[in-house]
Amino acid sequence: MTMGVSVADSTSPSGSAPRPLPQPYSTELSEALEHRGRDTPAHERIYSYLFEYRNAPPTDAQIADYFYADTGQRPTQLDRRRREVGEVFQIEQVRTGREVAYRLVGWRAVQLARGAGISQRDRFVVLQAGRCAKCGRTVADDGVKLVVDHVIPQAWGGTDSLDNYQALCQECNAGKKDFYGSFDEYADQIREAVNYDEPHRRIAMLLKATEGEWIPSDLIGAVASAKQFQEDWQKRMRELRELGLQFEMRKKRLPSGRVTTEWKLARWKDLPNEPLAPLIRRLEREKKLAK
Repeated sequence: MTMGVSVADSTSPSGSAPRPLPQPYSTELSEALEHRGRDTPAHERIYSYLFEYRNAPPTDAQIADYFYADTGQRPTQLDRRRREVGEVFQIEQVRTGREVAYRLVGWRAVQLARGAGISQRDRFVVLQAGRCAKCGRTVADDGVKLVVDHVIPQAWGGTDSLDNYQALCQECNAGKKDFYGSFDEYADQIREAVNYDEPHRRIAMLLKATEGEWIPSDLIGAVASAKQFQEDWQKRMRELRELGLQFEMRKKRLPSGRVTTEWKLARWKDLPNEPLAPLIRRLEREKKLAK
């Protein structure tokens, strides 16, 4: 059944008609999901439920109940599959008290590239280390099962390239997805930050996009290295202070016992419309001469 809705099917440029959303279980939907390699019955079922209840956005628990009523089984990896539908369609988080619901808004304003998926060769290369990149547990000593994870999620502009893969144990992978899921409302801004050419600007725009939120070091480092590997991305952050940006840092102990650091933007200043690295070097020289 399809409920009557008044919510617009998609965002669109001013003065143009919105692009209608595909009908549930339609050929158009199948082709749209297939573009990202997400054309499975589970993905179509999630989309179709979100489509029907655009005026009353459901929680994950309600989506799971719908799965059970429809198939007699509880869905596996529901949060991941919902996020993957969000690679094609814009899904907004709606907070009501302690619960989070999900509203299907329309097509993504910028469609992601076709998803090629990980090759068997790349999977072997990533997993052969036998160690989780987060907690350090190993297959041999701890009996963990490793999976291939995108360092920068594809929905945030991450690519299907070897340098954007890492091996995570299933526990760390689930924890990362839950944590990163809390930033899904900033997905478009994070993807924009990832696409800047300069590492300084990528870092600055990531923190601006999530202003007021604590951002884990591994996410900042991944975005900083999105186009060129940045071994010392913390130095890039220190250099941004020359342009008037200020940050706060705190240490956090993870359930695994590992201590990590998180950062948030304390003060923003618009960035000059010129290459930042030469500008920062010049400001540093001027400061030294002034002393």
